[in-house]
Amino acid sequence: MFAPNAAAGSTLPGLTLVEEIGHRVINEYAEAIGSLSIAASAAQGAAANAALERAADRLREHADAHRSLLPPRTAGELNLADYLGGICNAYARATLAQRGVHLHLHFVTVDPVLPARRCWLIGLVVAELVRNAARHGLRGRSGQIRVHIGRGQGVLTCVVSDDGAASANAKPGRGQGVIRALVAELGGLVEWAFTGQGTTAVVQLPDFDQ
Repeated sequence: MFAPNAAAGSTLPGLTLVEEIGHRVINEYAEAIGSLSIAASAAQGAAANAALERAADRLREHADAHRSLLPPRTAGELNLADYLGGICNAYARATLAQRGVHLHLHFVTVDPVLPARRCWLIGLVVAELVRNAARHGLRGRSGQIRVHIGRGQGVLTCVVSDDGAASANAKPGRGQGVIRALVAELGGLVEWAFTGQGTTAVVQLPDFDQ
């Protein structure tokens, strides 16, 4: 049975959300600048326009990915499967496809309909877990990242795994701190497991629909 942690009733500090958004934007701009640098070095004669156009496309894809993480405009409810699907598709196009990383999203139960704000916070958690898997699990290499969502016995469970080989002794970074804060705001728990076959993050949240 799910037992929320001591921070379950706390409110996520506003500065933590600002840090989450700023951290993400900085990373996305760094990747966009890298794309433009590659385009500039490849620009030779007639190839220049094509290279710069590809760079512009990448910038648009990054903008779409960032836009998918903005707070929803509705105060009602959202289908979590559709919401996370939009985030995962946008991020895969912007970043993962270029690295040969395949992202799979799978709901093992009926799609949950949740309050829009709760969907948004879950989306931020999943996006950061996927980013961490690509950066620290796969370490910039190609591979697989899987997101499984299930629900039962009053618990909504999200499992994000990769087939990389992150170090179990690595120091927790800002990304993990952001994830822990967001999960605490949702009244949940998060744990990581590091093996030679990849990293798995398990998030458990109280399912208020059950």
